[in-house]
Amino acid sequence: MAAESDAPERGADTEKLWNETGVDPVELHLGKDSGYTLRAYRMSDTLPGTKDDEPSEESEESDEELAEEEMVAEGAPVDGDDDGEDKDGDEDEESEEPDPKDFEDDEPEEDALDAEPEEVPVFLTRKGKLLVFREPAALVAYVKESDDHDLAAIDEWTDLKDRVTEDDIVCDEADTYELDLVVANLRGGHDTWEPELLIKAAEVGRDLGYALKNDSVIAALAPGSPLDDLDETFRVVVDGGFKGKLAKRRLKRNDAQQAAIAWRGVIAKINDHVEWRG
Repeated sequence: MAAESDAPERGADTEKLWNETGVDPVELHLGKDSGYTLRAYRMSDTLPGTKDDEPSEESEESDEELAEEEMVAEGAPVDGDDDGEDKDGDEDEESEEPDPKDFEDDEPEEDALDAEPEEVPVFLTRKGKLLVFREPAALVAYVKESDDHDLAAIDEWTDLKDRVTEDDIVCDEADTYELDLVVANLRGGHDTWEPELLIKAAEVGRDLGYALKNDSVIAALAPGSPLDDLDETFRVVVDGGFKGKLAKRRLKRNDAQQAAIAWRGVIAKINDHVEWRG
């Protein structure tokens, strides 16, 4: 019986490595280039937050002092400056009345770090770029030599870098994304559309948009967007049944060329943030 796929199969040790570290190798096909990277899913509260990026009380005070100095230099009155008093006593009294709007900013705001933790994707990204390696050997060499990337924040990183070998870079079919075929498939028309190909494209697109903090990609695939609606319809088609038949009819209402143009933009944005290596 012929093998269904020429792709290498994972050995027991390879399966154990990826299962125990909670990381997976990912194969990306983008235009004329293709390669490998790594992805993990972790709860947001286990990853470095933005607390250190918030201004400290000391820096806030410095900003206020700087603003006051600028006002003095421009001749504007500051607190305690007699020049700011109006000759009309009545007007002074009115100006001293507190405005309720002045206290609107005093209301406590929800800190981003206090938000409910959620599972988020973490890739081998560095300084806003996704690192993709053309050869498994190059990926493994980088993993063993460098911690200067976002994936190093996960607890299992040290274990992974000590154990991974070139033979372990074997991607599951579910982790192989052929983004280079998406636009051509959409342009082929409704009868040629491949739902599974396009569902997987939306999946990795959302993950990369989040990991790369790319607002354009995030918005293009956000709930309620045309591409998201298309993705939801494809999922219903794949599920089959009566709803699947109705979904196939619904697909024909979508403009194939517009969908292709939208996806071309998403893929271009992702490509702009890929750093090819090896």
